[in-house]
Amino acid sequence: PLCANWFGALVLCRVLLGIGEGLGLPSIFHLFALRVPAEMRSTAFGYLVAFGSAGQTIAALACPHLPWQLSFYSFGCAGLLWSLVWLLLYREAAAVPPLQQRSFQQLAEQQSAGESGLHGFESQASSVRWTEFISHWPLWAIYIAHFTMNWSNYIIMNWLPTYLSKTLGADKNQIMFTAVPYILNSFVGIGAGYFSDALIRERWTALSVRRLMTFVGLVGPGVLILLFAGSSSIALAVLFISLSMGLSACNSSGHLANHAEVAPGHAGITFAVSNALATIPGVLCGPLTAELVTKSGGRWFPVYILAGLMNLVGAVVYVSQSSATQLL
Repeated sequence: PLCANWFGALVLCRVLLGIGEGLGLPSIFHLFALRVPAEMRSTAFGYLVAFGSAGQTIAALACPHLPWQLSFYSFGCAGLLWSLVWLLLYREAAAVPPLQQRSFQQLAEQQSAGESGLHGFESQASSVRWTEFISHWPLWAIYIAHFTMNWSNYIIMNWLPTYLSKTLGADKNQIMFTAVPYILNSFVGIGAGYFSDALIRERWTALSVRRLMTFVGLVGPGVLILLFAGSSSIALAVLFISLSMGLSACNSSGHLANHAEVAPGHAGITFAVSNALATIPGVLCGPLTAELVTKSGGRWFPVYILAGLMNLVGAVVYVSQSSATQLL
């Protein structure tokens, strides 16, 4: 807020904010890969995505009722407070030892080492070249799945209130229902995490679980987005888009958790590459959506057809090319 009247300073603050945000999630992915036992990994990633959605929901509900300056000050102070708590409470610890628990060891012995993704990893920290992060198809399967997931999510995030008000005639009170998809996203993400870890304990391979959850997390939302586009009532539209965002949370136990298996010592870097590619939809979705709606005479169906096809392509690529074997 202090820089609101100086364009250059405002842009600089935004750039610095983006740099800071860009360091957060890769660091968390790296910590999860090293510290979280494999039989609890899906749950951990489920909570990570769920709390992210919870934060978006709180901000979406609170900020419209606050002076705009107070929105920035309050969330900024909350971030500084949490940083202080983190610095005071965080302690360095050794990485999770291979096959930490006896029951888990028995499970791992019954599965193939190549596909389970459950064995301890061999450190290759100093020998990996940068080209390795873009040289393996299983990594590109993760990158493409992340890209297509974000394409649909950015369209919903950027255009849902506009679509409900302009196309379906939603009023101010009904627009508040746009928080429902994010609430459902949080709960489904946690539930999917527990369910995925339960499947692994029931002798499913990690690769099978990652593929199943990614398939559900991409194809399900793709179909529901098409149903949403064909809905003429606000209630049905909110229902379909809420279910779409809910199923999208299954990706947290799918391709997002897969980083820790294919590159356990470099999960932060592979996620950073994936997330950088997955921000491209955030740049393209706005102008492309406006162009498609304008060119089609105000019809939104081409926008949602494209999103549905994106999800289908991402699911096919991931299911056919993914791996749970360590690559880096």
